[in-house]
Amino acid sequence: MSGWRVLAVGSPFGADAVGLEAGRLLAAGPLPAGVEVRCLDRPGAALVAHLEGAEAVLVLDAVAGRPPGAVVRLGRGELLRRSRPASTHALGVAEALALAEALGLLPPRLWLLGMGIGDGGAALPEAAARRLAEAARVLLGAAPPP
Repeated sequence: MSGWRVLAVGSPFGADAVGLEAGRLLAAGPLPAGVEVRCLDRPGAALVAHLEGAEAVLVLDAVAGRPPGAVVRLGRGELLRRSRPASTHALGVAEALALAEALGLLPPRLWLLGMGIGDGGAALPEAAARRLAEAARVLLGAAPPP
């Protein structure tokens, strides 16, 4: 598969760092031609600009309310159903994706690959980020790192 843009999002603090760290690990390994990885620290509404012009997008992120370490895969439809009204000061990934859809900027192929973080407290072990990066490699058709 090619033409993928991977958007690894999160905060560098606590359990929410798992998406960013998975993106860094993914970018460090071999990727198929046409795969681009962008690591975004709490992008909010700015996430919309990173969707523009993409053929297919894979978002890597932490998912609160799921068991810690559980890998979650959500498609475009489910992601859009999860959005809820919010002010521009509190736009999460789902809300930014809904905004992108309203603006006609949402790519037709969109997935979120997330790592459950429970209640979002303490940082997850590095193994969780490696597991999320490996799940992304499988979805993208990339070889595992040597």
